[in-house]
Amino acid sequence: METWERNCIMPNLFFLIFLITILITRLFLFLHPTPAPTIGKFRTHHYMFGILGIVLGIFTHLIVICAVGWGLFVDELTYLLIGGKSHEDNYSKISLLGTFFFIILTFILRDYFLILFRNL
Repeated sequence: METWERNCIMPNLFFLIFLITILITRLFLFLHPTPAPTIGKFRTHHYMFGILGIVLGIFTHLIVICAVGWGLFVDELTYLLIGGKSHEDNYSKISLLGTFFFIILTFILRDYFLILFRNL
């Protein structure tokens, strides 16, 4: 694959994987509203696995893992920013609008994510 083709395809592939991750996560949690696993008194959330995926994706240079990690992180970002406590908070208007905002922001900045990803 030519360099110019890869430079055009990779940002869109990153965004597509990122978006599919959010859609699958939202659909799963909507259909199966289960609380996050708890270890002792510590409750894990999928944004934590997202951060792990981002770091792992950067170190392994695997864009798929990085995109899935970013999707898991962004899916829960607004929920965290509004101090969400319940499943209903995750599907509140402000949470959904915030997630949509971060999806659009990721779409706009997708080329820059890949430039950063390649330079690490």
